[in-house]
Amino acid sequence: MPKRNKIEMQGLVERIVDMFYEQKMSQKQIAKVLKDEGYDVSKSGVGRTLISHASQMKAYRDAAKESAEIIKALRNTPGLDISEATVQLVQTKLLNEVKKFGDLATMDVKDVLKLVGQTSLAQARIAKVKLDYEKGYRQGLFRAAEIVEQEGRKAGLSEETLKEIKSKISGEEPPRADGTTGEDT
Repeated sequence: MPKRNKIEMQGLVERIVDMFYEQKMSQKQIAKVLKDEGYDVSKSGVGRTLISHASQMKAYRDAAKESAEIIKALRNTPGLDISEATVQLVQTKLLNEVKKFGDLATMDVKDVLKLVGQTSLAQARIAKVKLDYEKGYRQGLFRAAEIVEQEGRKAGLSEETLKEIKSKISGEEPPRADGTTGEDT
């Protein structure tokens, strides 16, 4: 973890932000009030804290905007697509956080690996659900094609017509007169 500054260690960040934005105090006034209360702060430390806070708020706003855009783009798609996009977003944010530190020795590697493992597991579960859905969907199409073929025979449809109908249902190209498909060429 990066080294925390004195203001953070004294638990004064929220108070400084409140004094600056709500009470409309200057950095110098904030530093004086806190010094008078016995805290070890400086005007420049207050300034750095405000800059850091503003940067964090911008990052939160950007993340919220990005999330809103993803939700808007995926509004009419299945829930799995939203889940998958969310996992990818979390992985991207995690990677960005890891990049900030630069040196892995300063990080709690166990926590990072745990988060990576959790997001990877979520991605694997999503992929399995999608695969199972696709498999069931395809089986349903082939079963429907078989039923249509059986009923078509009963109704007296030609073999050529039945093959064409079956191929349209299953999504496969119908065989040509010479026995090949468009995929064979």
